[in-house]
Amino acid sequence: MDQTVVAFCVALGIGLGFGVERERSQAAEGAEAAAGLRTFAIASLCGALGAFLPSAGLLPAVLLGVAALAAVGYRHTAAKDPGLTTEFALLCTVLLGALAITHPALAAGIATVLVSLLHGKASLHRLVRSALTRQEVSDALALAVAALVVWPLLPDRYMGPLEAWNPRTLWLVAVLVMMMGAAGHIATRVFGEKAGLPLTGLFGGFVSSVATVASMAALVRKAPATRDAAVAAALLSSVATFAQMLLLLAATSAAALRVLAIPLAAGLATMAACAGVWLWRALRRQAGQEDARVGARAAGQRMDWRVAAGFVGLMALLMLVNAASRTWSGAGVLLGVALAGGFADAHAATVSVAAQVAAGRVSAEAAVWPVLAAFSANTATKLVAAAAGGAAFAWRVAAGLLLAAASTWGAALALAAWR
Repeated sequence: MDQTVVAFCVALGIGLGFGVERERSQAAEGAEAAAGLRTFAIASLCGALGAFLPSAGLLPAVLLGVAALAAVGYRHTAAKDPGLTTEFALLCTVLLGALAITHPALAAGIATVLVSLLHGKASLHRLVRSALTRQEVSDALALAVAALVVWPLLPDRYMGPLEAWNPRTLWLVAVLVMMMGAAGHIATRVFGEKAGLPLTGLFGGFVSSVATVASMAALVRKAPATRDAAVAAALLSSVATFAQMLLLLAATSAAALRVLAIPLAAGLATMAACAGVWLWRALRRQAGQEDARVGARAAGQRMDWRVAAGFVGLMALLMLVNAASRTWSGAGVLLGVALAGGFADAHAATVSVAAQVAAGRVSAEAAVWPVLAAFSANTATKLVAAAAGGAAFAWRVAAGLLLAAASTWGAALALAAWR
């Protein structure tokens, strides 16, 4: 089929899509439609003709004419429908009809998104006015500024003392931590009542697995009936640890990811299997719903920029110490630095080592053992945190943690021997 015919068909489809949605929406609200199905279809085709015909001033004239007619229509319907949504949608339809002549796929995609937004009016209003809190909106705006405004402006090179820091890499890690915290909070809000502790434990682990294990231990002390679900949640938080290590390695150094992917994947699979066993037991026991709600409230965490700032601060410190050890004492000190940093946070230590690989200061193979040392130190911290939940809780969590650690080290040693 001729591309021109396709473009005009897309323009017509765009107008019909907007028209159907606007006419149904106005009819449901009992308001008089300023523009309906036929008006939107004609407006879109006018935009397409304005872009297709050779006259340079035709499209601006069409747009001005439609804007004037939309203003007149608004004047007659403002008493019943004071909003400007239909009028702006009409102008967008003209522009999208024009865009369809040169970029039909892009025009159709944008139109689909806009029609979806128009159709979701009730749900979006309910979300913004009732479901979202002011703090959640503030958090979302902070995340948007961090990801879309600040991050693209940062320099992508190593700088500072001993050229230890890459500002863009550090900020990317901060954004990832904030996004993971936001994902955990959203999951807790949406699924907390249904999925209970395991889901909140999984997403809580993206913020701090050690803190999640500690909160589960405290919960078991208060509500012993939640023990199996709390064990599943604690182990799932460590599943998040493995997933986050893989994600951060991918963001920092592809070379480090290649040599560590199999050991970390082995540990993740083992941890997920152990968590699945206790999740199955918890579902069979059907612990009280009120206990699950208490656990969800205790474990759920919203996105907090202070958590990200603390994480990045620790990572920057470890990167500086790693650079100093490389400059003054050789690569052998890297293992001890990563081990010490792992007691506080395995992710920060992992990224600090991966950054050395990305900068060409350490080989990818030499990064395996410092990363696994940091992971093992963090596992020891979790074992201490689990002890606060009593012997029954502690040994169940410890079994999963140690099995996963053994799988990780076993896969790493087997790969080293194979190489």
